[in-house]
Amino acid sequence: MIKSKVNIKDQNYNLNVKVNHYEAPGLIISLLLLFWEPVFIPFMMEFFYLNVLFSFLLAGSLIALLTLLAERFGSKVGGLIVNLPSNILITLIFISLTQGIGFVKEMAPAMPIGMLIDSIFLVVFVLLLRYPLFVVIPGSLGTWLALAMAANQLQMQSLWINILIYFGVTLLAYLLVEHGWHIPAMGKSGKRYTPLQMAIRAAFAGGIVGGVVLISGYVPAYLTGIVSTFPAVLFSSMVILALNQGKAFARATGKVMILSSSNIVIYVVGVYIFFPMVGIIAGTLISFLMAFLYVLALRKVIPFLEKNSGKWWFRINPETHGK
Repeated sequence: MIKSKVNIKDQNYNLNVKVNHYEAPGLIISLLLLFWEPVFIPFMMEFFYLNVLFSFLLAGSLIALLTLLAERFGSKVGGLIVNLPSNILITLIFISLTQGIGFVKEMAPAMPIGMLIDSIFLVVFVLLLRYPLFVVIPGSLGTWLALAMAANQLQMQSLWINILIYFGVTLLAYLLVEHGWHIPAMGKSGKRYTPLQMAIRAAFAGGIVGGVVLISGYVPAYLTGIVSTFPAVLFSSMVILALNQGKAFARATGKVMILSSSNIVIYVVGVYIFFPMVGIIAGTLISFLMAFLYVLALRKVIPFLEKNSGKWWFRINPETHGK
């Protein structure tokens, strides 16, 4: 960690702040700050609520873009795109900036458990989509809240064990949706999001990120880790897809999201390892690259699973064979 002392002076005040050269409020802004660092970073570190505002704006913009891309490329690719690290990327950058990298490392063990809860949330959402949304929304969110409260009470602290539990349960959840409920994949959508839908999507996702950054200053790291995985992207995607594309398209996309959300766990592993080693900017780039390559690999794995996972499911649940 390289530190430098920065003096900011004008006619009204004299401010001395120690800053880390690599600390910055967001991925895109971070690159610009390479040139503005002597003035801007001390300013950002002094104003906690400005970080919250920036996290809201960046997350909302990024989520809106990813949602649009997901709609254009169909349920298989769309389910992967919408789960690229976005909310979690911006959340961890800003929490590292406001609370420190050590706080983010303490959050890490909770995140695979939070993502496991998100997988169960998706299964419940897909299952309930046979009913109206006024049943689906409280049912799925209530499930998430109950499981999050239980996870916070248990506080399983081993990152690697939690990752193994996550992948095991998530694979079983995918097999259930794929072969137990026989939800088919669907092609590209011919509809577009309305400006209002895009604005609501962006505001909701941005609000979640800003809220997580805000509460990180007041609650313990483990609880912050769970809350940071709140399925803002998954939830808003599924609701808007159900309204805009129909429940069949939403169910098909949700099935893929169950697996593709695993790239968030890969991203968290990258952050856990590389943030302390190389700092926030380089650590973010490396971790995002890890998650992106994982998503590309998953695009090859999902067709294989669709073709062969039936054999595994029928061994687990033989009475469904032939249905």
